[in-house]
Amino acid sequence: MESTINLDRSPARPGGTYDAVLVVPGIMGTELYEAATGRMLWGMSKVAEYAVRWDLENGMDALALTDDERAGRFGRVVSGRLLRTPAWMPLSDGFEPYTPLVKSLRKTVLHQSAVDEFGYDWRLPVEHSAKLLADKIDQHLTAWRAHPACRAAVRAAPDQRPARIVLVAHSMGGLVTAALGLIPGALDDVRAVLTVGTPFHGAVKAMEILNSGRGMLGLPAKNLSRMARTLPGVHDLLPSYRCLDTGDDVVALTPGDVEAIGGDRELGEYAFRLHARLEKVELPGHRIVEGIAQHTTQSLRIRDGVVEARHVAYDRHDDGELLRDEIGRLVEYDHGGDGTVYRYSTTHGDVETYPVAQQHAALAVTGSVLDFARGLLTGNRRGARLGGTDVGLDTPDRVPVGTPFEVVARTEQDPGRVSCLVEDAGAETLQDPVRRPLLTPVPGEGALLSARVLLDEPGLYRVKVGAGGDPVTRLVMVG
Repeated sequence: MESTINLDRSPARPGGTYDAVLVVPGIMGTELYEAATGRMLWGMSKVAEYAVRWDLENGMDALALTDDERAGRFGRVVSGRLLRTPAWMPLSDGFEPYTPLVKSLRKTVLHQSAVDEFGYDWRLPVEHSAKLLADKIDQHLTAWRAHPACRAAVRAAPDQRPARIVLVAHSMGGLVTAALGLIPGALDDVRAVLTVGTPFHGAVKAMEILNSGRGMLGLPAKNLSRMARTLPGVHDLLPSYRCLDTGDDVVALTPGDVEAIGGDRELGEYAFRLHARLEKVELPGHRIVEGIAQHTTQSLRIRDGVVEARHVAYDRHDDGELLRDEIGRLVEYDHGGDGTVYRYSTTHGDVETYPVAQQHAALAVTGSVLDFARGLLTGNRRGARLGGTDVGLDTPDRVPVGTPFEVVARTEQDPGRVSCLVEDAGAETLQDPVRRPLLTPVPGEGALLSARVLLDEPGLYRVKVGAGGDPVTRLVMVG
């Protein structure tokens, strides 16, 4: 019997899409270069460089905004690719590269040319980056619509609609994407938006970073805060919700509060106005992934110019009044988040949110989130959670070489089913774990498990804890 298979035709991709895709990274998710010299300022391939530069007096000052840049004369620093290797700074759980996300999306679309990246100078104002994103959407969509694969797909489509664009944004990238709504016509060709761990209402972590030179000892933290105080991008992440605990009330921050802890009053004032404007933006086909179950700062107190970050938040009645106990004290709740962004700060309007137990840096490369993003493109699924129990993970962000540190996991899972391993995050190729710590119950602490880890080589390491679903990960600098 003669075969009816046409060997000249490429196999169809089930549930594929001929729309274009742009990946919009978060703060510090794009390589930055000095335009005059080509020197890399951020995105170094050797992770040890981060520790060295933060430890060096003025080591990161090239990233601070100059007076010319503050006046809007940009160009001293140019953006490059999205991060290709892990990165690290003080007070963070590090920054994971976006390579798994981009590769996953390229396997889903009609042709890999449909997927592109939007690298931007994350030091600058969100609104400035949004204007560049609008231009990038026009350029990418024009090029993709002219691509032979796209033109053939449009001719074969039942409705023959033109290709549109899907935006996949992580962290600050979601704010940049939302700011498209402030530009007339910038969202016209956008079919859908996925935001992952985006602080639509800001993050207390931004206040910690601006204040770290006062509230923490050590040169790296002081270098970080000195640089951050000049950056509009960091101020645009300031919390706009009621987060300042004054003792008997919880109020929203003011520009004066920002100035009192070392931040820039003018940049703070602009940031709060920006958040108010972004609240009114409606993103087409918007889906939100939020990080949960991680130890996250949700509110703060200010004492003598020093930020006291707190891992609790407060609930309100429908009329806006805060919940109090029978004797009038504020009722505190630990709502958690992704370790950086408070869980309910990721909300935007009436858009439904989808929770994933993961740290902020790793959210965009977590298996179930990649599945969710692919489902948004194909339209035949919205993503799958892999089961298992939610896990919270705590580690220090930095430890000295040869000094034991503690890994703490929070889970209701049977300890025998919880695994932990430590990888060399700076390794160029896949390697065996450098440690396999045994997590054991903490006496008297219920759902807490812990293990002590000692690493005797400097570098950036990835701690992974799993309990049947996607492992929760954190980056730890040893140096």
